[in-house]
Amino acid sequence: MNAPSLPEGASATTHGGVTYAFGEFTLETGSRSLRRSDGAEVALPSRAFDALLYLIEHRHRLVQKNELVESVWHDVVVTDDSLIHAISVLRRTLADDPNQPRYVQTVPRRGYRFVAPVEIGATAAAALTPAADLPAQAPAAPAPRPRARVEPWQIVAAAALLVAVAGTALWTAGGFHRETEDRRTARAVRLFQPPPPGTAIVSGGVLSPDGQSLAFVARDNDSGRSSLWIRTLHSSDMKPLENTDGASKPFWAPDSRRLGFFANGKLKVLTVDDAAGEPLALAEAGIAAAGATWAPDDTILFANWAKGLYAVSARGGEPVEVATLDRAQRDIAWSWPQFLPDGRHYLYQVVSLDAARTGTYVGDLDARRSIRVLDTESPAVFAPPRHVLHIQRDLLIAEEFDPKTLQLTGRATVLARGVSPPSPPEENIASAAGDLIAYRQGVHRQQLAWVSRTGDVVGTVPMPAEVFNPRVSPDGSHLLATSSVTTNPGLWLASLSHAEFERLEADAIAPLWSPDGARIAFTAHGGFDLLIRSTTNGSPTPLITGGAVKILNDWSPDGAHIVFSQLDDRTKMDLWGIRVADGTEFPILTTPYNEMQARISPDGKWIAYVSDESGALEVYVQRYPELGQRLKVSTGGGGQPQWRRDQSEIFYIAPDHMLVAVPIDLGREAALGTARRLFRAPVTRGPDNARDNYAATPDGGKFLVDGSIGSGSDAAITVVVNWPAETGAAPEPRALE
Repeated sequence: MNAPSLPEGASATTHGGVTYAFGEFTLETGSRSLRRSDGAEVALPSRAFDALLYLIEHRHRLVQKNELVESVWHDVVVTDDSLIHAISVLRRTLADDPNQPRYVQTVPRRGYRFVAPVEIGATAAAALTPAADLPAQAPAAPAPRPRARVEPWQIVAAAALLVAVAGTALWTAGGFHRETEDRRTARAVRLFQPPPPGTAIVSGGVLSPDGQSLAFVARDNDSGRSSLWIRTLHSSDMKPLENTDGASKPFWAPDSRRLGFFANGKLKVLTVDDAAGEPLALAEAGIAAAGATWAPDDTILFANWAKGLYAVSARGGEPVEVATLDRAQRDIAWSWPQFLPDGRHYLYQVVSLDAARTGTYVGDLDARRSIRVLDTESPAVFAPPRHVLHIQRDLLIAEEFDPKTLQLTGRATVLARGVSPPSPPEENIASAAGDLIAYRQGVHRQQLAWVSRTGDVVGTVPMPAEVFNPRVSPDGSHLLATSSVTTNPGLWLASLSHAEFERLEADAIAPLWSPDGARIAFTAHGGFDLLIRSTTNGSPTPLITGGAVKILNDWSPDGAHIVFSQLDDRTKMDLWGIRVADGTEFPILTTPYNEMQARISPDGKWIAYVSDESGALEVYVQRYPELGQRLKVSTGGGGQPQWRRDQSEIFYIAPDHMLVAVPIDLGREAALGTARRLFRAPVTRGPDNARDNYAATPDGGKFLVDGSIGSGSDAAITVVVNWPAETGAAPEPRALE
């Protein structure tokens, strides 16, 4: 497993240097030496060494030629010949074939990219910032343990400590940082907010601008319903907010009295101290909502990951398009906008198939233009007055940032270890207010596990990458799945009887098996193109190119057509079909509501799908292809339906993550039996997930579950008081109860 990488701009020579290991080589920055695995030193000219180091430190992106020249030859004027010569020396030293590069890849007419996996030595984290500035290392993925009893005196002490440390310096002058010598030398204090009794926290913590309150989303363990909760930080008061069922992605107004959130496809706002108040629905946001932010002039900017950014007044009105997703640049998602202090500029995240595009950008409401300020895949959060927070690997990092010049200005500091960005990015990574920051500790690691109907884990499936959308072959012998479209893209074929796997395609999403198992359908280029290929060899054949993003649902049992869902501005998510023989598209279900996650019955005469016509996602069944009266399968919400091969059962995931089996009799009129809740699936997302979280074997005897192991899935929210004053080992967290 690769160790964390240095953020761009971090020093590579602090505290004796950093050790980078790649292939058979080790590069040591302190001694400026390159060694083979046997310890023998390899001679390398100084400029070539600098070029190699720069490429390694910036290995997550393409390095332009002029950038590399300015970094390595900053003290002299040179021509391109010097760069070409240095790269040539590097390749000879590393025995690197330019036609099949293992280390340095040339991108014609543009620059170079370091492509080998890199492991960083134990001193790498210290290189980010002086050791005295680092907090104590948090335990990685701690095993669950019984919750200790908290004595009354501990509760009082924790609350008193928070008030004493945060006190007047934190909650005066508008709640923002008022630095004094005492504040700079004081130690940071870490506290944590555990889940309310009977719930699991399913969002990051969002601090109010005045630093007085913490908002988060918690899911009830019994009903599976999620709602907003508010914790008052200067006391033990904690309460759920009425009328916030299904809430996600909360964000505060600048006055710290109003709170925005998304629920049931709408952007809503409410007044926090109005206990029985009904939230105001401001705009349709659909199922592609990806965060929002609130400006002092009451402008709310929200993201639709598949379309772009929109502005709407907090008093109501029609949303106005601010920026459109740039498909020409191969962008596939925009998310998590956040206003900077002037209320006109804002941060937002771009995910693109072009690695040189992915990163955090600063946008401008007035000029309608943007610039990239960070090349990380994790969204960035502004921490007043002069920092941005982001995650690299499992490090929470603060980088100095000038909101006036919109430039990174100083060093990078590690604030915490063992912090994973949400996957998928459904929650904020962190929030900040004055001298407070909040984040969720924990590292997510995927595990594909075989689970019996009784909930027992009976086996695992090793994979070379974190994958999603698992699909078991018709004969039950192989697995199809896809890995991240940005970090390690690929369509993987794995044997389920022994540890063998193969990457079939480098750019693929949402695979389907043909009914005979001889072909595979998948989408590529961010989901815009639909292609078909053989399972064994040959190049893929495009069936659709361009148009809207397509999510493949199922392949008809007769092999004639493929069902997919796609987003429409007027009718939301719809179900469509395409004939495999000639690429002709035809509508299946296009209503004013969302329809998705369709599965055709094994005999081809019925279709199961998910719709939110009732106000919540539910599973329905009706005849196919003529359609007709439908039958509601789920109770209290559900999604991701799958058929048992003999059509005697339908499976689905409930809002509380229980896997449910429903007996069904498909006579002249379909009839349902009594639903049976089989087990709680350890999935990170609920039934609304566009990805498949599980796959059933043909006989319904066991299930391959895309789950999450390690800490983080139900972790507490960590609140750090006086985080800019990190000077040494942080104290043990105290419960905010």
